[in-house]
Amino acid sequence: MGLKIKILADLKRGKEKAFKKVFAIYYPRLEKYAGYFIANPQEAEDIVQDVFVQVLENHETIKTDSNFDSYLFTLVRNRCLNVLKKQMAEKNYIDKIQINSEELYNISFGMDEDFLSMEKLLHEQLEKIIEEMPERCQSAFCLKWKEGKKIREIADIMGISTTMVDKHLAKGMEMVRQKMTSDMLLFLYFVILNSTL
Repeated sequence: MGLKIKILADLKRGKEKAFKKVFAIYYPRLEKYAGYFIANPQEAEDIVQDVFVQVLENHETIKTDSNFDSYLFTLVRNRCLNVLKKQMAEKNYIDKIQINSEELYNISFGMDEDFLSMEKLLHEQLEKIIEEMPERCQSAFCLKWKEGKKIREIADIMGISTTMVDKHLAKGMEMVRQKMTSDMLLFLYFVILNSTL
């Protein structure tokens, strides 16, 4: 811990050697973290590099007695969030979700903690919500979002009309909107946009 404080103190004074050390320590983890939000590796890399530029430009404001880890991850998180918002706005999806930006990605990472996959967290929340759905709604929802079936295929499998399938899916999605945390809801819409769920 003493070494870390010394490095941050040197970084605050603008020493290049300290910046290189901080870059070497944090860059791989921040790039991996950005990759959980941003599908394009190059774009994720650019975000992390921009964050380090920001750190370098504002090195005098660094607080050596605060959680520097949290500071860096918050910068990356917010930049990723802005990218996701822009992508969804361009595809006319942003108006379909109610999101409080101050609640988004409220995830803290300690120095020695493993990073949790956003996709894993998404599926964990989704599984819990699906279990609470009515039986027919649950079946339609699983066929659609877990197995990737089309509406007509779901109708044939369940022996119901496509209209009923749409109703079950709409009911399921409404439960997801009501029960899923805001950060995961945003990520879910992003996943749907990219057809990876």
